[in-house]
Amino acid sequence: MNRAGRYTDRAWRKSRLAARILLRKEAGRMTMRDRRVAQVLSRDGEVTNRLIQQGLYYFHIGTRKHEFDQRLGLVEG
Repeated sequence: MNRAGRYTDRAWRKSRLAARILLRKEAGRMTMRDRRVAQVLSRDGEVTNRLIQQGLYYFHIGTRKHEFDQRLGLVEG
């Protein structure tokens, strides 16, 4: 059943999961299961950097995105 207003796109759901894993990594709470899922998602063609970025903004990280990227080592300080 597809309800209006819900994000039911498979690529979007996978990208939000990848964003959650990145948030856990930043917080220092990443588990072995998170690592395994992250490896699978990193090889998935549906999961793009842009969708992961949208997932991070979905979790209200927008105002501190640059700081977040620096902590994860994605950009240089």
